[in-house]
Amino acid sequence: MKKHAIFAFLMAGMVGCVGIEQYPTNSYSDATFWNYEENCMAALYLGYNQYWNADMYFNNNILSDDVYGSRHTQSSTNVATGFATTNDSRFSDEWNQCYQELRTIHTALDNQDRMNINEQVKSRLIAELRLLRAYTYLRLTTWFGDVPFFTTNPTLPESKTISRTSADQIKQFIHAELEEVSHILPKNTELTEAENGRVTCGTAVALNARAYLLDNDFENCARECAKLIESNEYGTYALAADYAELFTSGHYGPESILTLEFAYEGGVENIKRSWDTGSRVPQSIGAGEIVAFSPTQELVNCFRKTDGSIAADADYTDRDLRFYATIAYNGCTIQIPEAKACKIIGSEGVGKGTYTCWTNPADEAEAQKNDPALSDSYNASQNRTLTGYYNIKNYVANTVGAGGGSYKPLMEMRYADVLLMYAESMYETGNMTAEIWDTTIRPLRERAGFDEAYCAYPGESDDLRQIIRDERRVELALEGRRCFDIRRWALLETPSLKNSGAACMTSQATGAPFLDNGANIQCPAPYNMKYWFPIPQGERDINHNLTQNPGW
Repeated sequence: MKKHAIFAFLMAGMVGCVGIEQYPTNSYSDATFWNYEENCMAALYLGYNQYWNADMYFNNNILSDDVYGSRHTQSSTNVATGFATTNDSRFSDEWNQCYQELRTIHTALDNQDRMNINEQVKSRLIAELRLLRAYTYLRLTTWFGDVPFFTTNPTLPESKTISRTSADQIKQFIHAELEEVSHILPKNTELTEAENGRVTCGTAVALNARAYLLDNDFENCARECAKLIESNEYGTYALAADYAELFTSGHYGPESILTLEFAYEGGVENIKRSWDTGSRVPQSIGAGEIVAFSPTQELVNCFRKTDGSIAADADYTDRDLRFYATIAYNGCTIQIPEAKACKIIGSEGVGKGTYTCWTNPADEAEAQKNDPALSDSYNASQNRTLTGYYNIKNYVANTVGAGGGSYKPLMEMRYADVLLMYAESMYETGNMTAEIWDTTIRPLRERAGFDEAYCAYPGESDDLRQIIRDERRVELALEGRRCFDIRRWALLETPSLKNSGAACMTSQATGAPFLDNGANIQCPAPYNMKYWFPIPQGERDINHNLTQNPGW
């Protein structure tokens, strides 16, 4: 995607205040504005710029039992632990981002009759905007349930009096929109290199499957997934051969369905739009003082040995290959981002090549005799890992600039998710077979390096549902999907997640495995997230017609 258009549009002043309330649109009220294809495309790119962001992508992990959030991400941590109030910024941020995106989209859609541009270009542009709108309404209904709904920009008085529309009604709209645009948008195989990052008909189908899955509507979810698995009508998709490469350079490969885009001109020397790596990677190559979250031991234990057995806590050899592409652990080797001028000693000199990440204090203390700049080890503070682990997924050293920002795209949807949705849906509808298994779970396990016995169909058993769920957890680990799965599986009420002292998220949250003798494990804030986000109090202060969700 040609990102320079995004920034030209932002510079034009088209981003206003947040929330449903109307903001000035004088920057594009000129009657001739929509006569130019460049302007119309800039409006579309602004929609892409706003539909999702890296902070939500990463911090949604904190709303699950896969990671433990630190004081540096207090808003998300408060939501996960049940301490958030209706004024919490995590709720208002989600709400405001969605309604700002809707205003951007509707500004363009409301002016589509004035777009005096090539009809083929216009048809595709409108379909893309409609898909982004469906995505945004799916965000809103998933977290908030009933929300204000409109398909054109409301006036300022209307925005202050509009009531909530039934989530079921909005979901019907979402499904209908995605079905319709799936017959308008191009296939992934029809995109030029310059169009990488734009949505396709396959995106519409996969997003529709996700929307059904979030409602546990497995029959319809399976139908949508089958469109991508059994034919090429909506594009050609396949698993990447190498899982690790998928998160380094494979973001536009055959597995990619929807990406979150960033921008640069000429490499790391001139990054225009980036996501922050510093708080999400080991601290010797990160910010040095901030950790957003730490993967839990429970997540690490889900990555089995290649023979299918469960590994000991600190046994990091011969694991599921997905583990090495996802988790930074004691003794792992990591590439140094040269542009950051890190002071650690790498394999090719100071700040160059690779280095060994030591999260065990004893091991790091020994290594510091040669390299005092090392700073990854667990030290009981929230400025380092709280669990002995860091995130490493999506970190690519040569995309990181001097300030720590990366321009690497993030995959929001990929074909592996489609296979997992299909496997779960076929099981839940009583249609799981060895053939379905071999189409879905087997190739994921084969790519992960497992022995044949573990890749084979386990047959009908009481554990098959959990097997499929666990496969989903490790395949999509730290990609922000776990929090949604926990909610739709109705696990928030289970004792293993709810009870203080036995909460999955915190049972080893402040005890790295190499220090764990039981004494240092604490549960300062057990996992206690509610099913629904509250309607932000600030919105209800403005609009008294907005009712509140139960329990808030």
